[in-house]
Parts: sequence; C-alpha cells; structure tokens
Amino acid sequence: MASEPENKPPILHILVVGFHHKLGCQVEFSHPPLISGSTGRHECPSGWKYLPTLALPDGSHNFAEDTVFFNLPSLYEPAASIYGVSCYRQIRVEKLKIRTADLTRSTVQKSVCILARLPIYGYIEVKLALIADAFFDQGDFSGTELLVKAYQQLNACLQDDESRRPLRHFHVGLSLRELVLHWRHKTLMLFKLMLLQRRVVCFGSPVRQMCVLILGMASLVPRLLEKGFQEVACVRTSRPLSPMPDFTDSLQREAQAEAEAELEAVASVAAGSDEQKLTPESATAVEGEAEELALVSSAASAGEEQASGDDTSTRSTPNSQSQDSSNGRNSSLTREASVDTLASNLAALCAVNPDEYRAPVSIFASGNLCLPYLSLPYMDLLSDPMVLSYVIGTSNVLFQQKRQLADVLVDIEAANLDAHDPELRRQLVLSTEDLRYMDYIMKHVQSPKEDAEGSEYWIREQFQGYILALLRTAVAPDAMPKDNDHFNAHFMGAFKRTQCFQEWYDVRPEPEFFEALPAGHPFAGTLSVADMKLKLAQTMQNSESGRKINQAVNTTSRAVGGAISQAKGAFSSWWSSITTAPPNANAAPTTSANGQEADVSEGAAAQEISVTFQNHKDAENLDMAGVSIHLAGQEEAPESHESQSASCDKPQGIVEIGREAELLDKADQSEEPKISAASQAGQGRPGCGGDVATSAVERSSGDVFIV
Repeated sequence: MASEPENKPPILHILVVGFHHKLGCQVEFSHPPLISGSTGRHECPSGWKYLPTLALPDGSHNFAEDTVFFNLPSLYEPAASIYGVSCYRQIRVEKLKIRTADLTRSTVQKSVCILARLPIYGYIEVKLALIADAFFDQGDFSGTELLVKAYQQLNACLQDDESRRPLRHFHVGLSLRELVLHWRHKTLMLFKLMLLQRRVVCFGSPVRQMCVLILGMASLVPRLLEKGFQEVACVRTSRPLSPMPDFTDSLQREAQAEAEAELEAVASVAAGSDEQKLTPESATAVEGEAEELALVSSAASAGEEQASGDDTSTRSTPNSQSQDSSNGRNSSLTREASVDTLASNLAALCAVNPDEYRAPVSIFASGNLCLPYLSLPYMDLLSDPMVLSYVIGTSNVLFQQKRQLADVLVDIEAANLDAHDPELRRQLVLSTEDLRYMDYIMKHVQSPKEDAEGSEYWIREQFQGYILALLRTAVAPDAMPKDNDHFNAHFMGAFKRTQCFQEWYDVRPEPEFFEALPAGHPFAGTLSVADMKLKLAQTMQNSESGRKINQAVNTTSRAVGGAISQAKGAFSSWWSSITTAPPNANAAPTTSANGQEADVSEGAAAQEISVTFQNHKDAENLDMAGVSIHLAGQEEAPESHESQSASCDKPQGIVEIGREAELLDKADQSEEPKISAASQAGQGRPGCGGDVATSAVERSSGDVFIV
C-alpha cells in the first residue's frame, strides 16, 4: 500500500465523474490523481473501487441536478474516514460548445466531486455548487483548469487558521427547521432511534433531502460531527471485501511495532534500575505517573461499583422507592406544568457546555457506520458480522426489498418509520413528556426569531439539553422508575445496553456534576387536556391499531361518499325524466335504413327511448324478465337528417330487452328490405343501428312501447 502524503490539506481531491453509455460511471478527471503517478483518468484505488457509483446516485437520470453526501474509509488510516460531496448536473447536448465522439445520447450526466478530511458537507456544497455550474456553463469538459484553481482556493480558505475554524462550519447546509417542520414530532423518534444504534435504512430520491436528514439528526447529538465522526465509514471486515481498503499488512506492522516498543520499554526500565540512579526530578515524575495510574484504577473500580449500584437500584423494592420519593423527590414530579417553568428547566440544561459531560456520545464507532448515501455494490458490506449497526441512505429499491438488512425503514418522502420488531416499536413510542417537549419546539419553529427561539442554533441547543437530561437520568443513583417512564422505560433500558452509552459511561463526569442539574425530564409535570390530545393524535398516527382505524375511516368515507353521489345522480335522472316536457305529438317518426325508429322534435330537447330486440326467433317464448332501461337526454336537431346523424354518433337512450331478440318473427324479415329502402330514400344515409321496429306509436316521455 502506498504511503500517505505527509502534508494533508483539508481538501484531498477534486474529481469529475461521468456516465459512459458503455462503461457506466467512471472517473474522468482527478486532481491530484487518486493514484499517485497516474494520469488521474479512469482509475480508482482498489479501496475506492466503487467511488463513481457514490458520486452518481441511482436514479439520477430522472433529475436535472442533485447533491450527494457520502463517506469513505481512509486508504491509509484504519480508524479515519474521508467525507465526500458531489454536485450532479444533467444538461442537453445542444448546450455544449465542444462535443466528443462518446456523447451519443441527448443529455450529458456528470458530477463534480470533492473529497475532504473534515465533515463540513454543507460548507463545501455551497462552494462546490458554484464550481459545478461554472464548469458546465463553459460548455467544454476538457477545460479542467477551473477545477484546479478551485481546489487551490478552497484549501487556501480552510488552511488560513485551521485551529480557529468556527464550529458552525460543520452545521452549514443542514437545515434543521425544514426537518422539524416536515417530520414534526417524529423528529424526536428519529433522534432516539439513532441513539439506539440499530440498523436503519433511509430511502428517497433525489438523495439530497435524505442525506441532509441523516446528517442533520447526527448534528443534534452534541459534538458528534466535530469529534465523533472519525470512524463513520471504518470497519475491519471479517473477510476481504472489494469496496473496502485492506489494512491487513498495516495492522500486522502496527501490532509488531507495539510489541517491539513494549520490549524496548521493559528492557530500558530494567537497564535503568541497574545502571542509573533516580534523580529527584525523575523520582517525582515516576511518583506522578504512579499516582495517575492509581487514580485511573480507582476510577475504573468506582465505575464498576457505580454500575453495580445502578443495577441494584433498578431492582429496589417499592418500599425503598417510596422512601426515596419521601426524601424530596415528590416536589420535582408534581411541579406545575406551565410552559415558562418547563422552558426554564430546559434552558438550564442547554447552558451547560457539552465538553463538561464528555460529549459526544460516540454513536458511530467500532463497527457502527453512518453512510448518508450508499450504492448497490456496497450491499454485501452491510451483512458482514463485524458491522454492528448503521444508518444509511439509498435510492435503490433493492435495499427496500432486502428486509433482513434493516430494523427500521425510513421513507423520506412520506415521513414514515416502519419498524417490524414489536419491542423496537415500543421503545420508540414518545411519552407525554416527549410530546410536550416537541410541541414546545414546534411552536417556536413555526414562528422563528433570528438567532433566537426557532432558529437553527436554538433547535440544536434544545436537543443538547434533552440528551443531557437523558444521560443524567440514566446515571443518577436517585432516579426513580417514574423518571425512566418520562423518557419511555423501554427506551431507557435499551439505551443503557448500547455500546455508545457504555463507552460514555466509562468516561462520565463525577456524580457531583449531575447533582447540580435539574432532575428528571425537563417537561415532566401534571397532565392537561392538551397533553391528552397530543397523546391521542400521536397514537393514531404511529401505532399499528391507529393506522388501521385511520384506514377503515378513510375507506368508509370513500364508500359512503360514492353511494351518496350515485344516489344523487339517480334521483337527478328520475326527476329530469318527470319534469322534461313531452315531445311534439305531431312529429312524424322516422325509420332508419335498418328499420330503427327515431323521433324528431324540432327546436327542443326531448327524452328518447328506443327498444331493441336481438335475434329472437320465437316471439311467443320472448323473456321479458331481463329488461334494462337506460335514459339519457339527447338534443334533437331541427331536421330529421341531423337527428339521425346525432343518434348515430351518440347511441344513447337504448332499451335492450333480452339478449337474443333482434327479429320478432320470421315474417318481419321479408318486410325489412322494403323498410330499409324506404328509409334510405327518405334520409339519404343509413342509420346507426341494425335493429328493426315494425311500427311506431305515439308515446309520452319515459314510457316504453314494445310493438
């Protein structure tokens, strides 16, 4: 494996990825070259073999533009990730000034992509979108000088003073307000789902909204993007996989180097004890190291005792719980649930610096992946036993069909979470206090104030206070079962078993730190009618029984509405048949070329009814039980010729009696040519029917005469 460059700029590469009609997605340009010493065209390192499929997402041909955020494992460091941003464009071939022989289709699909060492997706997207537009507007894809200059300028901006880079760079472009308005109370469900470290597959197209959702939820965990995103794409697979770098040699070298270092240290200590005498400074240093080791060991033992104490406290008897509640806990549980009081409790939690409680909670580490977009060639990676959990985004429907790959399917467009495990569904149910908390956020987001309530920074602060209250309840020795219920006891039990919580628990602050914080859920309080409404609405929207009730109500309403519409239509037809004026009795009936009878009413709209007999050989055995009458209003022309033409175009108002009645009697067949000839002579064109009416009588509107 090639050695890593010594000077690593923030922006590692800028690429152009195109779609070839025969070769598929491929890298057309890279600066610096992805493989050192190569031309930078049509080549990818083996560990990034499927990089082009990430830059050009599945289904991108359906859109004129899109943006993709994705993560890759580092080619040089087993515990480091690379962060990619790709701006996709599709333009017509006619807009190009210079066309090459490989442009055989009507449109051109390409992406301009940047690979960076820092997860500042939105910050890069803002600048890369302008670069991509300028690159396409020049109409000549061979002019890559623009991309080289952009690479240099981006690095110059980020290298000015990297240590003073503001934290807001990590949150640019991750619109939390849009997420909260679209997902509403389910935003908290997604947040808690991420804390549980389950296998989550998000599906959507175009993919930018899906990527923003995943990264936006990750940004709600304090310091996660800034400090806890190093291993989001790293996993030591159980077998070599083509999409992943192979660190076998480097791992063996690291292990060998560590073993040699330990041997050298032991040898130097032994030699120093025999040949050298300790100076006062060295003796003080050794004593200090010994004291630090003693403190670490005592802290570890205290952590174990604390963990065992928490286990015993969860198994305490009701008597001990009642005694604890009598020692001052009732006041916090029965406090007034006014908005001002609850907001002040949350504000006190939001004011705490996340670094003081050892943030972040490392959700994505040690085989727990976060991949905002994943293409089909990486599907085998998800089934590797070393991959413990993941949150991924995809636009390929095959990921949806592989149900064994996901504990939860998230539909981005419909804003829906689909969890098949009943226990997981119970863990994701929002408590009354959770609903209160999200309702408070929703009200401020719907009417935001700049850099105040409802802003992006404000939303992030509220979740910072929520997770601090959650952690305090999880580790507090005086926590009551009621406190766990406020966060959902099923969720609290599952969260305490996660790897991320256990790792945070090992480095948690001293108990005195949490004792100074407000206890329990910040929105705990007495119930109100508004709480009951929130709980009922949440149950109807998210529970299985609620969805069934909603479906039944919708189906019933459609059925009732259809029946009412049909009844109105039938009544209108019946009423019009009664109220319509009868046709002119003096108008002479007209016989068609084939013997069909047609009434003529000059200058008026009449109700016409005709009787059709279809091929009935015996009039005596004619079955009259199957009579069906269809009434339809028909405007008749002033003259008989026009009336006959209209009836030919719109054969309405026909009454069919039986199936096989067309002639009443064989004797009538002999008269048919005469009648037809007479009709043709009188009208000048044949009629539209092939039926015969032997005679006609005067009738009023709505009557049926069989003659």
